[in-house]
Amino acid sequence: MLHYLKILVSALLISLTFSLPAKSAVEDVNAMASTACSATGAMMADDTDCRVTPSTFSTKIYEIGLCTAHPYGAAKTSLTFDASTCVVIYIDAAPDAVNLATAIGANTTLPGTASAPAQGTYGFPYIKLGTDFTVAGSFTNTPAGGTATTYYSRGAGNSPDTTGPAVTQTDSLKNFGDNTCASGYLGAAVVGGTMDGFITDTAFARSDSGDIADGSTCDKSDRLVAVMNLAAPFTVTSQTYAVNFNFILTNYGGQFIDGNDAGIVPDEFASAPFAGYFTVLNAD
Repeated sequence: MLHYLKILVSALLISLTFSLPAKSAVEDVNAMASTACSATGAMMADDTDCRVTPSTFSTKIYEIGLCTAHPYGAAKTSLTFDASTCVVIYIDAAPDAVNLATAIGANTTLPGTASAPAQGTYGFPYIKLGTDFTVAGSFTNTPAGGTATTYYSRGAGNSPDTTGPAVTQTDSLKNFGDNTCASGYLGAAVVGGTMDGFITDTAFARSDSGDIADGSTCDKSDRLVAVMNLAAPFTVTSQTYAVNFNFILTNYGGQFIDGNDAGIVPDEFASAPFAGYFTVLNAD
């Protein structure tokens, strides 16, 4: 018999990210690395952005599961989530947002319903989130020949400034692309494999590239489904007692953006892509 299964999430100290080109009925963009903000010299390169550890990073967690095949197909171009090879191990139909930034370096036990999966080997664990992310952050930079200055987020629509404390804002992830709907974000390198992200509706169906409103929002954009492609699939046995999803937030989760100041003074603050990975814990 399986032991009682706890579902945990934790925010860890590490780094990674997501980015963008595509094709066909659904449009996917390819992940690329980004850069952490520099504490000395130019904070970031001119007209770019840089990542910071957020003081607030809050989102809703709806479901966690394990699959033996990728739920959006081997080519990752399916419009629908195929749950036929998946088992749900955690579900919360109406979750409260969880502030993961307060738990960096620790575990957070989720309040929903956990279920023990069937024993077997799974290569594609997934997590389903909301598309709203509430974030805040600050960063201290010392420019060449200058003095240390701390920049703080000031809330949605406001430029960062040097007046603390950091103010929260809620950013909505509605499209990975620009003028067409790119609902897939593929191949972010994470511990133990890669991770794909998909923007979907509440039934976890994706928009195709032409399903876009007001020039920027995918029609189906209520959920974010993150699917991990494990380099070495894990096996659930009678000794399995917990599944961890580890959010990577250190130097991730928030970003300062430069528009015109040669990377010295940030002009915007926003949420940034998170990364993460799954682990399975077994009794000795």
